[in-house]
Amino acid sequence: MKVYKAIPGPKTIIVDKNGNFSTATNSFADIINAEAQNGWTYHSLENLSVQETKGCFFNKQTTTTNIYMLIFYKED
Repeated sequence: MKVYKAIPGPKTIIVDKNGNFSTATNSFADIINAEAQNGWTYHSLENLSVQETKGCFFNKQTTTTNIYMLIFYKED
């Protein structure tokens, strides 16, 4: 039987002036490599959209935040 776990990825992805995502890419790779050392196998990257409404009555504003979850599994 497989056991699964989800780990949140980096909250902020920074793009440098050349359009490189190196910081975020390294962070994802670091998480995947760390979990692999503990026997977990990378399965997928899932995007969760969380909507939050702030304000009262007529001034309500909704903001959406994307959370990236890395999914891993291993045999139990």
